[in-house]
Amino acid sequence: MEWVLRAGEAKPKSLMDRYTEHLGMRGMYGFSVLYQPGLSWQALLQPDGFPNPTVSVASDDDLAAALAPLGYTMRLIKTPGRSYHHTFCVLYDATGTMLHRLPRDAAEAISRTFTRNPNPNRTPRP
Repeated sequence: MEWVLRAGEAKPKSLMDRYTEHLGMRGMYGFSVLYQPGLSWQALLQPDGFPNPTVSVASDDDLAAALAPLGYTMRLIKTPGRSYHHTFCVLYDATGTMLHRLPRDAAEAISRTFTRNPNPNRTPRP
């Protein structure tokens, strides 16, 4: 099982608001997550940590399965970020077109799939 981690509670509105074009990769739309095959979700937090008291965790397979009935596919793409684990979750519609906005039905499906956990590696804000 490969873990996808997002800082905070991954609520639908937050996912929709944060689904934007990546500043370091023009034309790439998504929201930031941590993902590194072979690592536990706890290990994903080790390099940098987050100040959030909660982290949201799901397997990549569970996220893909939640989106499939809605006609969406996802990809986890390595992008520049805080640590080498930083990636983007990018959604495509049934035609294979990259979405520039996260539809509410997809945001709700993603949010329902994530489980919320206390952040075991909480770092204070500077």
